[in-house]
Amino acid sequence: MAHWLPLFPLNTVLFPHLPLPLHVFEDRYRVMISDCLEAGHSFGVVAIREGLETGPALPYDIGTLAKIVQIDRMEDGRMNLLVSGASRFRIVETATDRPYLRARIEILPEAGDEVAGIGELTDAAATAFRQYSNLLRELVNEKPEAFEPPMDPELLSYLVAGTLTLQLPQKQALLQYSRTDERLRAELALLRRELTLLREMLRQKQAGVAGRASLN
Repeated sequence: MAHWLPLFPLNTVLFPHLPLPLHVFEDRYRVMISDCLEAGHSFGVVAIREGLETGPALPYDIGTLAKIVQIDRMEDGRMNLLVSGASRFRIVETATDRPYLRARIEILPEAGDEVAGIGELTDAAATAFRQYSNLLRELVNEKPEAFEPPMDPELLSYLVAGTLTLQLPQKQALLQYSRTDERLRAELALLRRELTLLREMLRQKQAGVAGRASLN
């Protein structure tokens, strides 16, 4: 069933289950947050396909409901928000009858987290994600940590999507997968590619350190 929702276009992607801090300073979004609080409903975060955060923006069709977790108000009217991603949605139509953009949306259900082989796929993605996280730490001279990724397929898929260093269109593509298993397979391919690059970067770094040491 479709219903109307205020939209907050941003140069980022909000994923379900993940937090996102927001700084609200424009008058139109102050009005939007006030309207949301008064009506007792949330708003949608959508990534910008074309345009600017501070001007007219054309959003992608798929976004994420943002549940307000915390509001810190400033004396000049600005606000710092902490939101948490909830369900994904699809924009059906938009309207500009308020200072901010609104859309009629339909909620997108999650699917593909109970298919055959999802356990093995989740294990492989979690292992690759753990290796990815620890290699990043090694590159900045930090010790690997005892990090255990969540083994819930949906939660893991969004955690990986939110953590990987990707361009906005790539992040949006991960959000738009209609099935958890498809998203995990895409992320596993990305993680394996990143692992190859990170291992080569670490090898070059270690070789450089060894080379400098041999000169002393």
